[in-house]
Amino acid sequence: MRPWCVRGFLVVLALGGWSGMAWGEESAERVPDRMRGEADMERWYAFTPEADGEGACELDMGDWLEAPAGRHGRIEARGGDLYYDGQPIRLWGLNLCYRSGAAPSREVADRRAALYRRFGINSVRLHKWADGPGWAGIQVEDSAVGFDPEALDRFDYQNAQFRKAGIYLKLSQAFGTIRVGRGDLARVPYAEEFGALEGPDARVGGGNSTLYYSRELQEATIEQLRAILRHRNPYSGLTYAEDPAVAFVEIVNEASILFYTSMEPLRRSATLRRRVAGQFSDWLRGRYGGQDGLVEAWGRRALGSFSNEVAPPDGEAEHLDRRNVLPLGNPWFWDPQQLSGSQQFRRQRLLDTLEFLHTLQGEAYERIVAGIRGTGYAGEIIASNWHAGRMFSHYANLHTDQVVGPVDRHNYFGGGEPPRIDNASMVRVPGSGVLSTGMEQVAGRPFMLSEWIHVFPNEWGVEGPAIVGAYGMGLQGWDVSYLFQNQDDGRFSGRIGRDRWDATAPQVLGIFPAVARQVLRGDVARSQVRAVRHVHLPGLLAGRLGFEDTVGSPDYDVRTFDSDRVPSRALAVARCEVEFVETQRDTPTFDLGPYLEGDVHVASTGQLRWREGATRHDGHFTIDTSATQAVVGFAMDRPAPLGEVAIILRSRFGAVYVTARDRDADLASGRHWLLVAMARARNTGMRVDDDSVLVERGGPPVMLEAVVADLQVRRPGVFVVELLDHGGRRTGRTLPVTDGAFRIDGSRDRTPYYLIRREGD
Repeated sequence: MRPWCVRGFLVVLALGGWSGMAWGEESAERVPDRMRGEADMERWYAFTPEADGEGACELDMGDWLEAPAGRHGRIEARGGDLYYDGQPIRLWGLNLCYRSGAAPSREVADRRAALYRRFGINSVRLHKWADGPGWAGIQVEDSAVGFDPEALDRFDYQNAQFRKAGIYLKLSQAFGTIRVGRGDLARVPYAEEFGALEGPDARVGGGNSTLYYSRELQEATIEQLRAILRHRNPYSGLTYAEDPAVAFVEIVNEASILFYTSMEPLRRSATLRRRVAGQFSDWLRGRYGGQDGLVEAWGRRALGSFSNEVAPPDGEAEHLDRRNVLPLGNPWFWDPQQLSGSQQFRRQRLLDTLEFLHTLQGEAYERIVAGIRGTGYAGEIIASNWHAGRMFSHYANLHTDQVVGPVDRHNYFGGGEPPRIDNASMVRVPGSGVLSTGMEQVAGRPFMLSEWIHVFPNEWGVEGPAIVGAYGMGLQGWDVSYLFQNQDDGRFSGRIGRDRWDATAPQVLGIFPAVARQVLRGDVARSQVRAVRHVHLPGLLAGRLGFEDTVGSPDYDVRTFDSDRVPSRALAVARCEVEFVETQRDTPTFDLGPYLEGDVHVASTGQLRWREGATRHDGHFTIDTSATQAVVGFAMDRPAPLGEVAIILRSRFGAVYVTARDRDADLASGRHWLLVAMARARNTGMRVDDDSVLVERGGPPVMLEAVVADLQVRRPGVFVVELLDHGGRRTGRTLPVTDGAFRIDGSRDRTPYYLIRREGD
């Protein structure tokens, strides 16, 4: 990273509660016990960010985003990085889904473009915009490959506004395998084998594994993507294929032939069952020469052993001469524990099936990529973003994804079904939760996390951008992040829990003025120490890997990853990668020892320190770089003497950032800082008992938890701390500063935003 000149700092805090002690002193005035655990709602205040995307303000990052997007050409992958105009680029974004997200009114589109630009959001993943007609997307009533003119016009307008604002696009058209309508029966004659097309707007598709078995659905996908890529946006004057603002095209969301849905298309469709059995039988004949060779390799017991799951297409016993042997399995069957246990009797059958399905998936991607390239589109292409079990099926799936282009994955944290709250915190365990998805990063490929967020009603959402920003986009060198949501109205959310996934909730979007600066400026250095797992594809397909992974799946799309040779805690200290190698190589055990100081994991760069927690609401980390310094987590009364600033949280939980305000700045000599204080957020009247039970949801306005922290500027000069309003504009009100020391108290100040500047500036 090139050195920066400095004009200012930006300081961001996110905490809760207070203790009332002066800088660096032991407290004689202790916080009442009732304020240390459950939140004291009397100290919360209403958040009312009027016109939060308009007018001059101290938060604004508009001059950080070069406009229009793609002014100097395309973003392109070079090895494991994304480059734009000869320089590395990081994309920090969010999702917009369905018609309300992808094709809103012009008023909403204008507000979004302004808000996103202001908060440093330089990319949007347009997701599920072609999932159906009506609310589901911009399709015409009876076909998946045609677009409704009015909806398409709204789609075009918003995308042009994003382009003008310097915001790049990722096109992700549907939830999974394309779902066709009555007007598509000529394209997919057997579509109704997946279900009846009873209404004029009905859709069927067969599930998330179907795409890879069906040439017809692959061709329909190509036709759909070609239709949008060849369409000329009247507001930009460019086709989507020509427009360099379109940085990524995604083939299919959350799908794999190797997932648990692998057998379902063959069970439902007689056409595919017959066709795929013939293909697999021919493939097996090429490998084993005939039925005798197959029986010798598989064992007689393996033949016919899946009849209860999916019967052969002709109802006869499996035999290569009948071309009726089916490739059947799923991640449970391919799991090493099963292959050496209950499935030992058909181990070779399952491994052959894995290899054959891996080939089908790769061929499908190759075919669709060629169709996309035929439009003239020269940007990056993403295969899919799903995790297919563990070990053999997982790495076979990951291999096909990385062949296509950048690797993309999804993960979520928290949630629960109210009144129960899954209210754990990711800071407790280094490398856990969403960050553990980095165990799927592949050497030599850019990496993105295109769906992730703390799911409502989990209350620690502010830690998500902090962890992903510092450890994911920084230490791990990830390239792209998209927080998940379905839609927003171009403003902060006016109610907590308006959706389970809410990227514009105040405790999430409110931290962006700090984290987006840290990410886009590249403040946290990538680790030069690598913790690598070696995967040899031929060995993998033969059932040899050389290490043991675990995957915990407490809920849909919520996963934690770990490995015996490279534990997920390594994500807190070194760059973790999967490397696909040409010859079998051992995976060395990564030694965490040199990076441990008691319960603290110290990053190889020296810039990050993560203290492991003893309970689910314990643990914190610090950031100490030239342009961003921070404390995040449960760090009450724990001094953090960083480079240009020392911080002591006087609160149970917090995320306190000090970051240079301007793009060409660091903390050594800047004269203007921004302070943003954000903790938990609740609705008025919302009640949570014991951090685990949502008793009352409440309603608007949103209340912010008060922030208290002591800060000491560790550089000469006289500083003024000025309160900003909720839109980030100056108020003229100031706080006392003594020899560079000052206290933030949100219950007194009634604002999350402050400007810190040298006296006289």
